[in-house]
Amino acid sequence: MKRRTLLKGLGGAALATPFLSSLDRPAKAQAAVAPKRLVIFYTNNGCLTNRWFPTVENGPIDAAALAGKTLEGLTPYASKLLFPRGLAMYPRGQVTVNGVTYFDPHDQGMGTKLTCAPIDSGGSHWSTGRSLDHVAAELVNPGTKTPLVLSVGRAFANVKGIVSYSAPNTPYSPETNPRNVYTSLTGLFQGGGMTPADYRVTQGNSIIDLVKGDLNDFKRLPMSTADQKRVDDWLALLRETERPVVSAACNAENATALGITDAAITAAAGSGRGGVDTGTAFVQGGDMMIKLIALTMMCDANRVIILQWPGFVTFNFDGMSHQYDHHGLSHRNGGNGVGGTCVENVIENINQIDQWYAGRYVKLVKQINDITEGEGKTMLDNSMVMWLPELADGNAHNNNNLPIVIAGSGGGYLKQGISVDLDTRTLGTGNSEASCVTGTDIGFGTGTNTGSVPINKLYVTLLNALGAKNADGSAITQFGAADSNDLAAAITKPGELDAIKA
Repeated sequence: MKRRTLLKGLGGAALATPFLSSLDRPAKAQAAVAPKRLVIFYTNNGCLTNRWFPTVENGPIDAAALAGKTLEGLTPYASKLLFPRGLAMYPRGQVTVNGVTYFDPHDQGMGTKLTCAPIDSGGSHWSTGRSLDHVAAELVNPGTKTPLVLSVGRAFANVKGIVSYSAPNTPYSPETNPRNVYTSLTGLFQGGGMTPADYRVTQGNSIIDLVKGDLNDFKRLPMSTADQKRVDDWLALLRETERPVVSAACNAENATALGITDAAITAAAGSGRGGVDTGTAFVQGGDMMIKLIALTMMCDANRVIILQWPGFVTFNFDGMSHQYDHHGLSHRNGGNGVGGTCVENVIENINQIDQWYAGRYVKLVKQINDITEGEGKTMLDNSMVMWLPELADGNAHNNNNLPIVIAGSGGGYLKQGISVDLDTRTLGTGNSEASCVTGTDIGFGTGTNTGSVPINKLYVTLLNALGAKNADGSAITQFGAADSNDLAAAITKPGELDAIKA
């Protein structure tokens, strides 16, 4: 034959026929691989670390390890959790305000946390590096090369409210209006991001069914009886072993099933524009953002997503009636200063906030885990949903021994159902409640000194889990400007965290 017929599948997979002696040999098949995603759930002001960490510091995690803890709501997903223990943020730097030089842990916690670079010591204190979300999005996103950065309420437009940086000294403001996020996705429902057949594959249809007509034409080609039998046997085997490419469908029907309706968006869309109160922005707006994250992932519109919660908020909603904002409570004294006396019910108020955020993280994990993607898999199995804090203990304002949890293995790249002590010492859970017992040790330096493994190595591991590569095709080995407080030394410990890899 002078021409050969290629039967191409859709959605990233191709049908390859067996070698037939009486015909030309067709192209080889390409395996369908579900996309890997990174979702970061970012909160401010630390937490009560002694209540947050599971009881197991190094070893398997089960329901008992989470019982009575802040993260008890994650019990149904214990087998899909990874606690990388002992991580610390670097580098720690100085800032200058009105001629006075000092260390501002909040500026550092926001500016350095995702960049692993120092903040500008003067001026606006913006980070001097590029953040993980932008680096990852540029390397792994199929379309837009920028991440999806979300927040609720009215995000601060200064270093204390920005965690994402598209370039050094270039803050990247979060999107706070759910309607804008939804509008950006509806074009995919109308075929803007899919061919009609791609769309049908995402509904769970077989690729064989989609190309049935082409298959019949192929079988009518002049070929020997033996080759005809080879084709029939091959189709029977392919039908038996075929896996759906993606069963998570990007369409208006599934958006509605998630609870993304025009009425719900209208109720939440005022967040960020002063149209709704803080409680509505956090509760309805936050829940809508969680649903939109799931829809974004279903549409494969972005593989790197941040949901950032503002830090200077008074929790007078959802059954809470606090007198002081979260930042003031984290200081234990109700204000911006350091030291003094613990305000009434401060520990219980912080616990309520920690529990509220934990409930939102559980919602996010559940939402993503409830969506099937491939045979026997959920969208969570192919993702990494990480709760990342600005600080460890809000009273101590420390950035070591960070409370971090990752749900999902990134397609099998990370260990699951385990807590891993990455340090060489017993870490402990910190001294979050000590100050309001003794009444004498409020402020910086009251936390634990354990946990000093550079968080840079975690980010390198996450980048490789996403499938990111250097320009020459090699694996990522380092991230950030420095992995210690010695900027001149730069990265001294390149590579991944092998202890958390599956």
